[in-house]
Amino acid sequence: MAMNDPVLHRFISYLAEKKAEQEADPNVHVRIELSTEFIASVRESFRQNILDGERHLHVLSHLLSSYFLEGEFELHSNVIGLLPYDEDRPFLIRERINRETLFSSMDIDLGNQMLDNFRYRREREWVSLELSANFIEYIPEKRTPIGVNRLTSRVKAEEELWNKVTDEIFQIDKLVTKDKHLRHYSKYVKDIFGIKIVCDDVPTCMRVHEKLRGITVAGPHWDRLDLEFVPMPSEGRKPSDPLLDFIETKDYLTGPPEKMKKTGWRAMKSVTKWQGRLFEIQVQPLANYYLELDHMAGPSHRSFKSQRDAMRDDVARSIPLYGFYRDLLKMLFMESDISFESANASVVIH
Repeated sequence: MAMNDPVLHRFISYLAEKKAEQEADPNVHVRIELSTEFIASVRESFRQNILDGERHLHVLSHLLSSYFLEGEFELHSNVIGLLPYDEDRPFLIRERINRETLFSSMDIDLGNQMLDNFRYRREREWVSLELSANFIEYIPEKRTPIGVNRLTSRVKAEEELWNKVTDEIFQIDKLVTKDKHLRHYSKYVKDIFGIKIVCDDVPTCMRVHEKLRGITVAGPHWDRLDLEFVPMPSEGRKPSDPLLDFIETKDYLTGPPEKMKKTGWRAMKSVTKWQGRLFEIQVQPLANYYLELDHMAGPSHRSFKSQRDAMRDDVARSIPLYGFYRDLLKMLFMESDISFESANASVVIH
């Protein structure tokens, strides 16, 4: 995605060159020079590229919702968090939004904007709420004959943008897989967009999964959506072509007990490709959906995030420049233009 943007191509290529320079001679002091004008253009380019990726997620969610919900549906923005200073008290806030709001804001911004409208009173002081996770629900206006209760979309990578970009520059997934010390972290580096189709029960999930595999690019009702954000599926393809290319599917609904998740999580889980992007699509029973909501702000979710952070800290200790780049990109995304340095690298902003 980034390499198609000239500003991001120039920026990432520059960082990659400096990385190669330091790897060729670990004793060399890497000096990264950036102008304030260039930093501003990088920030805006990243924002637009992320918005484009999320637009594809939301367009695909609209297409699938129009197919499975068989009529009109509402959009609801949901945020999950923990009350300040009390990690045993999670909360969920949801509100109805329109399509313009969904497509004009990055998902993380949408969640934080919702939370910014609320404060929690603790010991005579009003304190801000913190986001743990957020997602969009597609709610049908009436019960569907097929038994689909709702759809959801979620940008599953909750780690900050500076972590994601640094991971890409250093190809952390390959690094973790090759390094014997880091290999046990491999399950924490997967980073794709997620869509969930929530059904009344397990038999309905199996029927819906089969229908999902059979959807073609000439799907019904799509002309009524009036989506102008990305090309429609039928452009340049035969009407009989499948909408989605299935890369892999794992059955966590009806498989043998030894193949099932120990946590009790259940779904048909597929990795699919659409418009050159990967999407994880789950077909999940309603009861399990609500169980997962309870866990999204609970100890298991926090443990997953803390272990993922530990993985990055381990990489930073092994490769100091990785940690330095995390600091650099955090500075860029937090919009604080400050020169800084470490033992073997420095950033100069002018």
